[in-house]
Amino acid sequence: MARTRASIFCAILLLISLPAFSQRLGFGENYGDLTIDFPAGFQLQDSNSQGTAFQLQSTVVPVSAVVRIYESSRYATPTDALNSSLKALGATPETEDFSWRNQNAAIANFSAAINRQQVTGYGLSVTIPNGAGTVVLIAWCAQNQLPRCHNYMLSFMDGLIIDEGSYFEAGPVTSYLYPKSDDKIDVDIEIAGKKIRTNLRSNDKEASEYTVDREYQVLSVYAKDRNWQTALERYYRMIFRDSYGRLMQAGFDIFNEIYPDAADDTDLAQKLLTWTQGMKYERERTTSDFTSLPAMLLGDGSDCDSRALILCVLLTQMNQDAVLLVSPQFSHAMTAITSDHPGHSFKINGKDYLMGETTAQGLTWGKIDEKQDDQSKWMAITFF
Repeated sequence: MARTRASIFCAILLLISLPAFSQRLGFGENYGDLTIDFPAGFQLQDSNSQGTAFQLQSTVVPVSAVVRIYESSRYATPTDALNSSLKALGATPETEDFSWRNQNAAIANFSAAINRQQVTGYGLSVTIPNGAGTVVLIAWCAQNQLPRCHNYMLSFMDGLIIDEGSYFEAGPVTSYLYPKSDDKIDVDIEIAGKKIRTNLRSNDKEASEYTVDREYQVLSVYAKDRNWQTALERYYRMIFRDSYGRLMQAGFDIFNEIYPDAADDTDLAQKLLTWTQGMKYERERTTSDFTSLPAMLLGDGSDCDSRALILCVLLTQMNQDAVLLVSPQFSHAMTAITSDHPGHSFKINGKDYLMGETTAQGLTWGKIDEKQDDQSKWMAITFF
């Protein structure tokens, strides 16, 4: 998978002209795929000359954070690294071990007095694969700001990526709170006349809804912030990442059933598009107003953005190039795919994409409402 990753030093250079960064930032080849998908608006306050310690401050909520990378020989376990880092801040941590991406990890909550202020926060530490070291993330806020900042700090830590597979699986915080269940529940769906039986883990719906609700709370703080567009992109990116692994079995079973009867990739995508067009349209009665993707497979009603996103997940699993299109002006969302079939297209990153309308039955790829045919009013959200 081709992907461009700027080093943290390149990002620091950008800060000369930009007051805050709000993107996924890598830490250089020495640390493999180590990346953090930051909530929008973090600003660098300080760093060491080795490029292994960074102090950050959010510009949208009163949250401070530290990112620290240690050599593998420094600490025997992530728990040791996390406790040592927190004690250096004068914190009293409550730490628990767990496993994420087949790596040792530790998570903690803590309280401390920093700069004469009583603060509370969270810490996370994970072994970087291939002996590249240990990464520690710490975030805190004033104790009286915890209700406002709680989800933001957990989202910051859940944005950690340590390898290629991290782009396709729930983040470490969600994985800690909702470990993969061995219990499965059967799911029956019908696509293109094919009755398909697949399954989900018994806690996939609950875990996914946690991620959706948490990320919506984070998104809400950007309502009047200039970083709202970048925050919206990350909102969908975090849900895509969390959902991808949960729907992996479903994607496999769907592909095996319908691909043999598909004329080509676009015909395969059309069968999925027609399936979503026939779903029950229903606004989610939650704060986020977004149906989690596992819930959709279980028959819950769905809105345009959840339908468009489930197409992005499933088509990506089927090795198709799919992006999410979102329009705040039209209050609408669609999926777009690369295809050599005729139809109306938008040019995204130099490639032509056919739009897929998920809420009007009978439409094929490349057909949309002419009133919505203005690319300047659509945001293209990619996931890698």
